[in-house]
Amino acid sequence: MQKSKLPFFCLAVFAVLMLILFSIGLAELNYLLIIISTVLFIATFGYGFSLKSQYRKNNWL
Repeated sequence: MQKSKLPFFCLAVFAVLMLILFSIGLAELNYLLIIISTVLFIATFGYGFSLKSQYRKNNWL
């Protein structure tokens, strides 16, 4: 049974937004923004990989 891939799309959009925020932080030399965007980017990727693993385990992909 195939499930919706909308969560993966939302995670990808959020990861791109975090990369944009990171580049804005670099341009403005805002170290707090750089740190927050980096942590959220890594957390997004980690959650995405664990979600994909769960989808494969349950044969939803």
